[in-house]
Amino acid sequence: MSSECINERFSTTRRLTRVRPDVDPCFRLSPDPERKNEGGLRARGLYKSDESGPLISVITIALNCASTIEKTILSVLSQTYSNIEYIIIDGGSVDGTLDIIRKYEHAIDYWISGPDRSLYDAMNKGIKASTGKWLNFMNVKDTFVSDATIQIVVDKYLQGEAKFVYSDALLTNGKSDDVVLHKCDHKKYVFIHQASIYRKSLHLEYGLYLVAKGLTISDYIFFCLIDQKYYLKAEEPIAKYDTTGISQSKASVEQKFLVDYLLNGMSKYEFLIRLQLSYYYGQLKMFFSRLLKSRHLKT
Repeated sequence: MSSECINERFSTTRRLTRVRPDVDPCFRLSPDPERKNEGGLRARGLYKSDESGPLISVITIALNCASTIEKTILSVLSQTYSNIEYIIIDGGSVDGTLDIIRKYEHAIDYWISGPDRSLYDAMNKGIKASTGKWLNFMNVKDTFVSDATIQIVVDKYLQGEAKFVYSDALLTNGKSDDVVLHKCDHKKYVFIHQASIYRKSLHLEYGLYLVAKGLTISDYIFFCLIDQKYYLKAEEPIAKYDTTGISQSKASVEQKFLVDYLLNGMSKYEFLIRLQLSYYYGQLKMFFSRLLKSRHLKT
């Protein structure tokens, strides 16, 4: 299969083909005659293949992020690796996000905008829209550590038996160049999704991300289900993860406790203790705050 380059500047436009790839029926995006907000290279009949090296599908989930999405897009398009497929799933933005997506649609393989049921529904759309054998979710505000990141991962870590390659992540606050190294460990089920590149086939083994009202840890459940032998930790950090505005709800914490109890060997005693501490967290925080304040006043 011959490939062509339409623009050497971008990672997504160097290796293109006019041949539409075959997609596993389990991963096909359902047709929608009313789907109007979509575009990208595929609209011009340009596709990707694995013949010129592992095809990495990078997926960005977006919603009303006009002020931050551009740096994420540029981080993907600036990669030195030349076989990247870039997909953006937008939840129906109304703030100018689509204007920025359209600005770069000459180098985006596929983008779509429309309502979805949840973050995980949008992620599943991205998986179904992808054609690569490897997936990465690089969400708005987040970036790859360097322009050579994917090339390094492909050269060093995607040639063996591993199916889930991950790394530590660099945490930023979006306001300065300062970073903090966040240690990840598959044995402790500590991951940053953006700092992971994994085989799409894992979703055939373990299913797509669960979509249910109130469920906020579908990615954590997916990580916990994967056989430990499939994991491989890269030495080099893969992603810079912007923590601005990120918080973990009480519901998410309690859902993780339940998953750890059901899947990860947490004892019943530890589960109950953690659940109680979570339930009384607000009261305990207030109690210790008052205690420290009273001691401070006495001294």
